Amino acid sequence: MITIKKSLNNSMLLVDNDQREMILFGKGIGFGAKPGTHIDLAQVEKVFLPLSDLKSRHFLSLTDTIPAALFEISHEILTLARSQCGEKLNSVLLFTLAEHLHFAVERCRNGQLILNKLSWEVKRYYPQEHSVGMQARAKVNERFDVELPEDEAVNIAFHLINASSQDDDNSAHQQVELVNRIAEIVRYKLSKTIDTESVNYRRFITHLRYFAERVLTGKIVVSETEDFYQELMRHRPDAMTVAWVIRDYVQDKYQLTLPKDELTWLSIHISRLMEGHA
Repeated sequence: MITIKKSLNNSMLLVDNDQREMILFGKGIGFGAKPGTHIDLAQVEKVFLPLSDLKSRHFLSLTDTIPAALFEISHEILTLARSQCGEKLNSVLLFTLAEHLHFAVERCRNGQLILNKLSWEVKRYYPQEHSVGMQARAKVNERFDVELPEDEAVNIAFHLINASSQDDDNSAHQQVELVNRIAEIVRYKLSKTIDTESVNYRRFITHLRYFAERVLTGKIVVSETEDFYQELMRHRPDAMTVAWVIRDYVQDKYQLTLPKDELTWLSIHISRLMEGHA
C-alpha cells in the first residue's frame, strides 16, 4: 500500500511503499495531497528511486529549494530524450537536470556566461543528445523568459550522456574526450580523409561511445573471439595495427589492458573505414 508522507510540490510526492520511501511524479498529484492518505496510481507518471542513501537524500532536499516548474520542464526534457535518443536514461536525470537548469537560469539572469570547451566534440559525436539539448534550451528560454547561451545545449547533452550510463558517477566529459582522442588516432593512422557522414563512420563512433563507457567503468568485453582475432591478424593486419595503438593509449592513460575481444571489434570497424577509402 502506497501512503503519502509529504507533498513536495504540485507535481511530486514523498510516499511510503511497504516502509520504503520513494518519490512519485505526476502533474497535479501533489496539489491538496494529505499525509497518511493513499495515492491513486493512475495519476502517477513516474516513480523515482527509493530514498536509501545520501545521494538520494540530496535529491530529496532539492525539492525544498528548486521551483516545481523546473522539475516539470526537466520531466518534459527527460521524456523528449527517451523518445529521440532511444536509450535508457537513469531516473536521477530529473533531479540532476533540474538542479543544473536552476543554476543556469540564475546565471543567465545575472549575466554570467560559462563556456563549454567540448562543444565541438559533443556536436560531432553526440548529435542526438545535442539536438535534444537545443530543443530543451528553447523550452527553457520560452518558459522562463530567458536567453540561455548556446553552450547550455551542450551542458544539457552532457547530462543525457551521463544518464545513459548504468554508472551514475560516470563522467560525460571524460567519455567525450576519450571518444575524440581515439577518433583522432584513427584519422591520423589512416592518413586519409574519412567521410564523417558515411554509415561506417557513424557505426564506428557509436561503437566508440560504448567502448569509452566500458573503459571508464572498467566493464570491458570478454568473450570467445579468438578465431575472429586471428582471422583479422591474417587478413587485416593494417587495421589491427591501428587497434594496437588504441590499446597502448588506453593502457598508458587508464592502466587498463584491453582483451582481444575489444581489439577485434575495434579492428572490424577500422577495417570498414579503410575499405571505404581504399
